[in-house]
Amino acid sequence: MKKVVYLSGGVGGAKFAKGLSKLRNIDLSIIVNTGDDEYIHGVALSPDIDSVIYGLANIEGKHGWGVLNDKFNVNNELKKFYDLNFMIGDKDLALNLFRNQMLNDGLKLTEITNMIKNKFNIRCNILPMSDDKVSTKLITKNGEKLNFQNYFVEKKAKPRLSKVVYEGSRNARVSNQVLKLINQSEVLIVGPSNPVLSIGPILSISRLNQSIKDHNNVIAISPFVGKKALKGPSVQNFIDMGYKPDIQGLKNYYKNRVNKFFVHHGDSDNSSNVFEEQIVFKSENDAKNLANRILKNEWDKNNTNWRNSRN
Repeated sequence: MKKVVYLSGGVGGAKFAKGLSKLRNIDLSIIVNTGDDEYIHGVALSPDIDSVIYGLANIEGKHGWGVLNDKFNVNNELKKFYDLNFMIGDKDLALNLFRNQMLNDGLKLTEITNMIKNKFNIRCNILPMSDDKVSTKLITKNGEKLNFQNYFVEKKAKPRLSKVVYEGSRNARVSNQVLKLINQSEVLIVGPSNPVLSIGPILSISRLNQSIKDHNNVIAISPFVGKKALKGPSVQNFIDMGYKPDIQGLKNYYKNRVNKFFVHHGDSDNSSNVFEEQIVFKSENDAKNLANRILKNEWDKNNTNWRNSRN
């Protein structure tokens, strides 16, 4: 079986992870952004990890996060005591209470994530980018400093940004398991996630970033269709950080890391390492079909024109 590592963050990343997981001929490992991790109601949440787990377990909510048909009894009771901007369902809370207890017992997030995914009978590997705390902080053009949940949920991702900081990344360590999986993989795929908010935290960890740079088969899927984002504030975030929301901007952002790009029809710059595909996921099968086409292209020994090109 071919060994594939996938970098995931956000709902878009989780959707493609689900498509990849449907392929039978690969040994899949998913490394997930934890820059969004936060304590809510005193409980440790890992939203991007949970989005991947719920998606692969086929119980994700209709918006791609949380648990399908979850109840909000605890959330509604908490409203009696203080204003809530963040909604978390009862089943979702139960999982996070378990994670919180395991962290308090001294287990690492990697160990806990493995325990949780096994409870859902998920076969592929799912690992956090680091067991150490890395927090994505967003500095608005008005000088306000926001954590991810404040920005995304409370402010609805509307403030313009002047800077994004990944606090803790300088000292964050990468597990030997993550490094081994990357080093042994035959292809590494960067998901159609928000480059700044979902992939940026992963790249901010120097040892992990170097491991990606050292890999010789890295594919990135564009999060843009035309000048619009597949989901969320990717376009505005990219512009705020000084990048154009197109293939050239992606090449600049992922410079020295990515060999090959997949973009939507009409978005190519006609470079030999840029390929056009249907990257809009209107159904679960769309994600699976895209994953299949990308990897079929990769395994095709007659298609080698891109292998040693790196931007």
